[in-house]
Amino acid sequence: MKPILVDERTEHINGMAALICLVLTQLALMGVVVYKRYILGLPQEAYTEITWIAFFSMGGYWLIRLYLSGVLPVLSIKQILVIYVLLVAVISVPTYFIHGWPAAENWYEVLYPVIGVALVLGFYSLAAYLGKRRIEQMNMQ
Repeated sequence: MKPILVDERTEHINGMAALICLVLTQLALMGVVVYKRYILGLPQEAYTEITWIAFFSMGGYWLIRLYLSGVLPVLSIKQILVIYVLLVAVISVPTYFIHGWPAAENWYEVLYPVIGVALVLGFYSLAAYLGKRRIEQMNMQ
């Protein structure tokens, strides 16, 4: 059996088809969430799984794309700390003004922005570093 050679145009078309299917699937998932929440008025527990699937699908897709392209700037520790403090403040301050400080039995809610921003910046930094390293290794060969 002969090996099949695939040209760049065919690879590009297949990639675009996969992207379109992925985006349509993600939009459909988020459409179901919006429908269940705002049209049917269901509680969040009724669609939590769909929300997580959509979140990991979208986040994973963008992390993989950014890793493979190697175009993310690798941030220094000082830049990361400044961005971290700013994002936590931008999320926390308006939230506490709108909803107030959480009750003593729910003190852990104060940590949500702190941990969430740290995770997002951590994943970003990891994808940027690994993508840059991957591109450098490809250029050395």
